Amino acid sequence: MMSEPQVTNSPVLHNTVLQLQLNALHSDMRQMRCEIVVQQKLWYQEQQQLQQDKLLLALALLHAGTLHISSQAKLKKLTQDSQCDALTQTLNRSIMLDRIGHAISVSKREQSQFALLFVDLDNFKPINDNHGHAAGDAILQLVSARLTSALRDSDAVSRHGGDEFLLLLNHIKSEEDVIQLAHKIGRAITQPYQIDGHEISLSASIGMAIYPEHGSSIPDLIRYADTAMYRAKQEGGCRVR
Repeated sequence: MMSEPQVTNSPVLHNTVLQLQLNALHSDMRQMRCEIVVQQKLWYQEQQQLQQDKLLLALALLHAGTLHISSQAKLKKLTQDSQCDALTQTLNRSIMLDRIGHAISVSKREQSQFALLFVDLDNFKPINDNHGHAAGDAILQLVSARLTSALRDSDAVSRHGGDEFLLLLNHIKSEEDVIQLAHKIGRAITQPYQIDGHEISLSASIGMAIYPEHGSSIPDLIRYADTAMYRAKQEGGCRVR
């Protein structure tokens, strides 16, 4: 019988095997590098998209915030316009009546007092006749500012009509305090006004009513203060009654 051929460890064959293994390793490395490059590109694209999304989100939030601020400002203005006199920016008549009604409820519950001052400007018509209605409007605005600055934050002032104003003084301690404040307001009104280069002098007749001494309802209190104001005007104006 013939014996099987023996495989010899030929150097050539060994080198060939090593070369094939090396080539396979290089191929695997190239594939891995390609995969890494692909993954890097995908990661970079994802990061770019993420940054873009963040930017868009930031812009959307900024826009939403701007819209919110604008909406709040418009709402505040609409609320203010619905509550205030257009010329003087004091409370309008309807809101003031609500405030007086609330003051009555609080005073009943707390057994406290409040006061109403009815302020009517003396000889206001000649200002419109001699200087024009624009000057008259400017005077009303300045008077409103002086009235507002003389009051506490808890008080309120409204333009009752024309050149008449109604002041609500909450939680008063005594009638004497109200009288002193009324005289202070009268002195503030009499300070000269500079309108278009003209100095204009003015005074006011002021009537006061105190809850519950002079009335227990809104109409009664306003009527009492109005009557007191009219009496002050009959006596020559620039008075508190």
